[in-house]
Amino acid sequence: MGKKIDDKKLNEAGCIAKVQKDQLKKASDRASQTASDLDRLEEINTENNKRINNLIEKATSLNIENKKNQENNTNYYELGKKLIEDNSKESSTLKSVTNKHPYNKLDTIEVTEGDWKKYLENIQFYANKHNIDLEEDPFEELLSEEDKQIIAKRLSDDYSLTKANCDKYDYMIAAFCGVVAGVIDVFFVGMPGNSKLGNWTDKKVDEFIVNIARIKKRSPFIGENKVADAISYLESKYKVNYDQNTGKAAGELLGMSTRNHHIKSLGHSPSLIGLLFSVLDQFNNTSHFLDNGRLITFDTKKMKLEGGNFFSKLFAGFCNWVGHIISDMAGSSSTRGKLNSRGSGIPMPLFELFQSIGKGSFKIYGQNDKMNAATEMSFADVSVKVFEEGYDARFAATQAIPVIFNEIIIRLLWYLKSKFYYNKSWKESIPLGRKPELRRMLLTGHGVLCLIDGMDAAVKSDGQILLFILRLNFTAWKRLAFSGMLEVSSIYRKNAINLAKLEKDLEVEWEILYG
Repeated sequence: MGKKIDDKKLNEAGCIAKVQKDQLKKASDRASQTASDLDRLEEINTENNKRINNLIEKATSLNIENKKNQENNTNYYELGKKLIEDNSKESSTLKSVTNKHPYNKLDTIEVTEGDWKKYLENIQFYANKHNIDLEEDPFEELLSEEDKQIIAKRLSDDYSLTKANCDKYDYMIAAFCGVVAGVIDVFFVGMPGNSKLGNWTDKKVDEFIVNIARIKKRSPFIGENKVADAISYLESKYKVNYDQNTGKAAGELLGMSTRNHHIKSLGHSPSLIGLLFSVLDQFNNTSHFLDNGRLITFDTKKMKLEGGNFFSKLFAGFCNWVGHIISDMAGSSSTRGKLNSRGSGIPMPLFELFQSIGKGSFKIYGQNDKMNAATEMSFADVSVKVFEEGYDARFAATQAIPVIFNEIIIRLLWYLKSKFYYNKSWKESIPLGRKPELRRMLLTGHGVLCLIDGMDAAVKSDGQILLFILRLNFTAWKRLAFSGMLEVSSIYRKNAINLAKLEKDLEVEWEILYG
């Protein structure tokens, strides 16, 4: 990323250009005035030459006549007087020309090397002396109407958000990639507890936690259950005041347990929402929970954040949030150690918001007898139940595998077609940015993936809402929603300007000028 455009420097440059434009105009006017006077002097000089030649002829004629008639002194006197009068008239004409336009010295601006502030002061002094307004936008006056039309045309040609112009092969490529990603999702992702890729991602998360704890502790963990020891170390290192894990600790209002307190506690969310509530709770000694459409706040024991000022305490709160999130990614130390289970991790980003929907009535059946053990639940309670079944951030990482595969393959094939089929340049073929055709292909590919995922979930759930959600790829549906928003935005913002691309190009030019 280039240097950020400095509005202050840009305005200063505009003011300088505005003053220089005034200087250029005055210099141009002086040059035109000088050229006009020179033309006039040339005309006078030509006329004087004619008069001189005429006087010479008269003098010659006078001399000849004087020789013929020595006694006639009257003609000689009159002709001499005429010669003096003509010469006086020519001198008067030349003087009137030079006095018509007095050549006063043009004002200049002193430039002191290395003193930018002094130079700007000189610019302001010149502007005040010549009544130049530097308060208004300088570029409004600097640009002519023709310049503005050229800029408007370039913005329209190069930076308009155009609609996608995909051919049938683009749609075929995107659909094929979506089908392959959908097959991976159906056969290798599945649902928590029955996922081939899920076991692999769980192990990778365990390794990540052990490595983070080892780096922090600066010594390796030795023993049979390294994961439990690493989690225990991080739990003791990054304690927070909002980590109540039972309904009794939270006032017996939430029906909270060790299996669901991570999704009910907003500070445990690995998103901006979690960061906001975590820092808020650490500063205010409170704890915020979502439960069946309700936002509940509890007062907690006082917590002392490290740091001598607000910003250092804010940073300490951020570090506590990150460290505590990592310690809870694979469950608690007790569940991973004594109980030797998978543990209850942290929720998928934004999944905790489903608890705000305390509406609906869904029948949740028991595993043994689904006909007689049905429980009525709201959508918020269903989302908690889904989390308790293992639908956490670790499983979100599993779900991301077919989504990332789909994304990479579509971008790669779009690049190959752009480079070798359309013979575009390397820069034009880079599969990044909001290129219309690529945007439409990604929407198609992720749409096909979600279609296959939804059909698989509907068929295998046997009408049970819990199983249906457990088999849905939440990560894929979020990516599809994002692609859909981009497409809708492009449709309703026809002829709008792609500000991201424009800003990037301006930053390149800015770095060339001031880098």
